[in-house]
Parts: sequence; C-alpha cells; structure tokens
Amino acid sequence: MRIVYCLNSIRYLGGIQRVTIVKANALAEIVGNEIYIIVTDNKKGYLVHPLSSKVHLIDLDVNYYQNDWKSRWYVLHEILIKRKVHKKRLSKVLYQIKPDIVISVGQSEKYLLPSIKGDWASIREMHFTKNYRMLYAHSLKDKIMAFCSDLYDYYYKIKQYDHIVVLTNEDKENNWNGNNRLSVIPNPLSFSRTSIAPLKEKRIVAVGRLSRQKNYISLIRAFRLVAGRHPDWILEIYGEGEERGLLQNMIVQLNLNSNVFLRGYTSQVQEKIQHASCFVFSSLFEGFGLAIVEAMSCGIPVVSYACPCGPKDIITDGKDGFLVSVNDEKTLAEKLSYMIEHESRRMEMGKAAKEKSERYTLEYIISVWMGLFKSLIKKQQYE
Repeated sequence: MRIVYCLNSIRYLGGIQRVTIVKANALAEIVGNEIYIIVTDNKKGYLVHPLSSKVHLIDLDVNYYQNDWKSRWYVLHEILIKRKVHKKRLSKVLYQIKPDIVISVGQSEKYLLPSIKGDWASIREMHFTKNYRMLYAHSLKDKIMAFCSDLYDYYYKIKQYDHIVVLTNEDKENNWNGNNRLSVIPNPLSFSRTSIAPLKEKRIVAVGRLSRQKNYISLIRAFRLVAGRHPDWILEIYGEGEERGLLQNMIVQLNLNSNVFLRGYTSQVQEKIQHASCFVFSSLFEGFGLAIVEAMSCGIPVVSYACPCGPKDIITDGKDGFLVSVNDEKTLAEKLSYMIEHESRRMEMGKAAKEKSERYTLEYIISVWMGLFKSLIKKQQYE
C-alpha cells in the first residue's frame, strides 16, 4: 500500500508536523507499506521528531516560507504565484508515485489536491475544530474573510475528498452531523510511557506554541492567584512563538518573575512533563489537544479549559483532571490550587489519567487508520 502525506513542512514547531511524522514512521513499519511525506518547505527550523529512514521525504521546493509574510498583499501575491508552482510539482510527483492513499493535513495543499485527479483515495485530515477560522477572527474584516474561506472550503473543496477525518466526537457531533464520509480518529501518543511522574515537585507545566490560540495570557493571570496562595510553586511554559514578548512583559508586570518561566522550545517533551505535579491547558480552541494525552500518559492529572474541541473528549471532570469554562481564571486558579493542596487526590487522579491515556496508544490508532485505508481502497476498486 502506497500512502502519501502532504503538508508544508516537518521542520516547524507544531503538533501537526510531529503527529504526521509519528504516524508515517509507524505505518512504514507495516510490511507492504510504502510511505511518502511530500512537503513544500524543508529548509528552515527544527526537525520536530526523528524521521524513519523507511519514510520517503520529497521536498517540492516551493518555499512558501522563504520570506516572512509581512502583509496581506504579500500573502496574496505568494498564493497567486506559488500555488501554481505547488500544484504543478505536486501533480508530477503523485503521478510518478501512483499512490493508493493521499492525505491532506489541511495546509497549503488542501485546496489543490481535489483538482489533481488520480486513481487514489483522498483523505482530508482536520487538525482544528471546523470553525477555527471564525474563532481566530477579531475584526469584522477578519470575520468576513473567515466566512468566505469556510464557504469555499466546506461547501466546495472538502466535498471533493473521498473521506474526512476529525479528531474528536465533539467536533463531529457539533459541526459535521450527518456526514457519512467522516471518521473520528484521535491523534496517537508520540512517545513511549516507560516512566511515571512522581507528582512531588512544586511545578506545574504547560506545553504549546506561544500564540493567541494557546491563551497563555489568561493562564498567567490565573497563576497570579495561585502564586498568592502558594508562592513556592512555579509554572513552566515550554514553547516558542510570536507572543513571547507580550507574555514576558505580563510576567514582569504581575511580579511573577519567581513563579512563571517561559522555557522555550524543547524536543524532550516527555522529560519536561515528568517533572510536573500537574499539567495545565489553557487554549481558546483546539483540534484535539495531544499535550493533554501526553501528560496523562506520564500519570499527570490535567486542569484544562473546556475549549472546543478536545479536552471534553479526553478528560473526565473530577476523575483524571478538571474542566473549567474558557477564561474563567478564578476557577482555573482554584482547581490548580486544589491539586497543590490535596496530594493524595492528585495521586489518584494521576493514576486515572495514566489509565485513560491507554486509549491513545500508537499501535491502536494506527490499526484504526489501516482499517480506514483498506476500506477506502476496496471501495475505489468497486467504483
């Protein structure tokens, strides 16, 4: 079975890239599979996860990210020019590979693949909740652009894919109800769970890009309340992004220099998480929230905003973590303080979290994907 993943890059700091590599590596270990990752940009940034030598990496050298996108006009110019190059080169490579399955992860290729006709089955992976564009929008102009993009994407382009995969039942039920070409397949754990966190250190950890979506502004404000009750506890945030300066300024303004630390990007996520006694998740919206499952796999309970979509699929409130209404900073601080103040309960919830994480093992998730691939290929043969 020839399986192709299409995305922009595997060298940027993001969960989509890491999950794609993890799945590609695992699929490549299955006898009879040939796995390809086709990217447009492969020159800048870190390799977000080790890539198996059994996976074929092809760089189309389109270079969307060759320059910083500093204006909307520049973005439009890049789209008009480089998407033509992208489509031409992607078409050529796909016709050479002759794949059975082609998967779009929802980046620059998502509008191009439906217009490249071939004998393969096409899959669109949704890594965000369906209405993510509107959730990102601030101004009226942004909302109009989001509406138009959604209209083009969901009522035209996405219908040309053979199948759609979303990450959560919440997203399916709220946004895709009645679609019979859709499956729910969550992201798998990206590392083995050989050691369990002792939950003894006075440390709370968050992991994710320093962006508006991750909502660390709200988390830092909430942690001021936690630090007021527990000044010997610290919050460590691992990740990089455009809001670093904004967040660092807030830490200084709230006099939290001894309590909140921006640790930067790390490729050693498991190692960093294992030093935590609690994990906190503050996103405004998500597609899934893999960091929650990764923390749980280390036996760490999670306190999370109940954002769309992901946390409510993963966390059982009061059993393996706590769910808090988005931006309810007072309650978030109360739940974090509860974790700090009740060690035995923290241990119980950590054990329950570890058990919950078994639902997301790589072996199981890959078996679900293989089942979908086989059913789509069989369907193609009878059409």
